[in-house]
Amino acid sequence: MPFHEHILTKFGATIVLWQLTENEQTIATLLSEKERSLIDSQNLSPKRFCERAASRLSLNRIKETLNDDITYTAEGKPHLLRKSGHISISHTKEWVAVAYHPFLPIGIDIERIGEKIEKVAPRVFNAPELNISSENRGKWLHICWSAKEALFKAIPETGIDFREHLHIVPALLTEEGYLSAWETRTEATKAYTVWYRIYDDFVLVCTVPLQ
Repeated sequence: MPFHEHILTKFGATIVLWQLTENEQTIATLLSEKERSLIDSQNLSPKRFCERAASRLSLNRIKETLNDDITYTAEGKPHLLRKSGHISISHTKEWVAVAYHPFLPIGIDIERIGEKIEKVAPRVFNAPELNISSENRGKWLHICWSAKEALFKAIPETGIDFREHLHIVPALLTEEGYLSAWETRTEATKAYTVWYRIYDDFVLVCTVPLQ
């Protein structure tokens, strides 16, 4: 099953979620000749080819990004070649997620739920973020981690320290909702809105700066 879901957030972001079950040969047939040739020219592994192809096919489901080319900065951040707007891409195992916003920098992240989050928690979360009850701790840490990954993609700065520069306001979690966040990497210390959704085996998070 390729295309999985089309999501619209209240802050104007469009998200497409793709379940990547196709192999390289199958997903290549879904691309146009131009798209297939462009991805072929990048000399990617079969896994990376499938991820790039799914990203392209997902963006084709958003009218504002249809038929535009994706290029990448030196830091690996994707952007549209000709059209205006901002995009972000994330993938984990068999899932690929892309997000688009017409005028705000955007970040998206998809993370599988697992036990490794506890191992990295002291290095990436600050004290308020860690002060969560054991009942909700696992889901909260995954959402918090994914939110910081999304913020990292949305902030046009290098040298970002997840624990020192990215801050998520603790809140009670539901299956889907919004969180507040801010960054202290820049002098502007911008505030961000974070949308999240919890699935059975992964979390999906998207963020944009407050206007």
